[in-house]
Formats: sequence, structure tokens, C-alpha cells
Amino acid sequence: MRSCLILLSLIITSWAATAQGQQRKLPAPQTANIRDCYRVAAPPDSIAFFYSNQYLLTPAGCAAVRRHVRFDSTRVFKGFVRDYWMHNNMLALSGAFRNGKKEGLFELYHRTGELAARGHYREGQQVGDWAYWYPSGKPRQVLSFGVGGEPMVQQFWNETGQQLVRNGNGTWYRDEDGMRWGGTVVNGIPDGRWRLEYLTGSKNLVASEKYSKGHFRNGITLASSEYYMDQSRISLNDWEDYSTAETFKLGPPCPPTKKE
Repeated sequence: MRSCLILLSLIITSWAATAQGQQRKLPAPQTANIRDCYRVAAPPDSIAFFYSNQYLLTPAGCAAVRRHVRFDSTRVFKGFVRDYWMHNNMLALSGAFRNGKKEGLFELYHRTGELAARGHYREGQQVGDWAYWYPSGKPRQVLSFGVGGEPMVQQFWNETGQQLVRNGNGTWYRDEDGMRWGGTVVNGIPDGRWRLEYLTGSKNLVASEKYSKGHFRNGITLASSEYYMDQSRISLNDWEDYSTAETFKLGPPCPPTKKE
């Protein structure tokens, strides 16, 4: 699953769309009909929800994920939850909710059935050590979640199995959408200048952020010359789009079927 982290590349796209919208009025985006995005099962408080890859509610006909869960009297998730990939009906997520918040052991799975992540929640917050794996089954990283939910990198391996962060020190990165975001980790937290770069092409640098002993200082995007000092636009966590399911955000309707 893709990370629900707000990567700098997505923010740049958003800024570009905003600028374009200021030049000419764009039509409002369409959203799916909520009635097409779920099915009531037995017992009556059991629901099957349909989601996109980003866990936006979407009609069953174009959904990527199906969630089986129950509601309590306040209409929040309760008890065990199971997500399945629609294309092969394999398990995508397993966990449980208490009082509408994630609680206990959660496991995430790649589309191939390989385990993607495993760790615990307490009152809706990730806690303790979380382990992550590549679709190949090789380990990717171990993050440690303390008070406040901000993770620290304990271990990190690249796709070939080479360990790049050992006991909180080394180099970390994520490849996504043809870009690489990464930098130096010291004592488990970002340090120095982190860069977002295209993996191919001559003009590789897209954006960068500066940290000092784990504290965010500033960031800049080259495409829009946007300079910001409020907060970082990235996270070290992986494959967390599933948390969007609890917001019940509607995605777009299914694209029209091409006529023969």
C-alpha cells in the first residue's frame, strides 16, 4: 500500500493545480454516491465498505480494497476489521477497534500476500516497535513509536538487503512515483539536509528540507520557489493510507466504461 504521508511531490502537484485554478475557474470535482460504496451484511451492524488504493470510499465496481467491519451505536468502527484486495481476495489488513480507535495488533499485507507491516496501536496511536517488509519479503525497516506518535528509525535496509541504518544511524530513503526522498539519520531522527529527487533525468532536485538534531528548520520546493518553516511535509512511516478509512472521505465515481 502507498504511504498516506503527504510527500512533497504531492504538495507540489497541489500547488500547481491551485495556481492553475486561479487563472481560470475549474469545475468542481465529482464524488461518488455514498450508497454505491458499501453493502449491509448480517447482522445489521456489519458493513462491507469499498475503497480506492488511497482508502477513499469508492463504488464497488472500481474499488481496490473491501473492508469488513462492524459499527457501534455511535456509528464508529468496533471489534475486528479485515480488509481484502479486490483483485485477488487476499488479506490486505487485519486489526481491531475499541471505542472507534485502533487498538492492539495490526498487520498490513502487500497485494502479493506478503506481510508489509506489523505493530501495535494503543487508543488510536502507533506504539512500540513496528516492522516493515518489501513485497519481496525482505525486511525494509524497524520504526520505534514513542509518546506523540513520531517514529524513530532503528534499522533500515535497501531492496537488496544491505543495511543502511543500524541502531538509529545511517542513511534512509523512500522511492515513490519516480522520486526518492531521503537523508541522514542520527540517533533515529532526521539530521542535516534531506532531498527529494527524480530518479532519472538531468534536473533531479525537486525539493529539500533542513533538520537540526531531528528538529525541522525549513524547506523549499524548486518548482514553485515555495519556502516554508511551519512544519515538515514528510514522514518516515510507510503504507499508512488505511487510516483514511476512518474519515469516510468520498473518492471520485468510477470512470465511464469504454464503448466497444
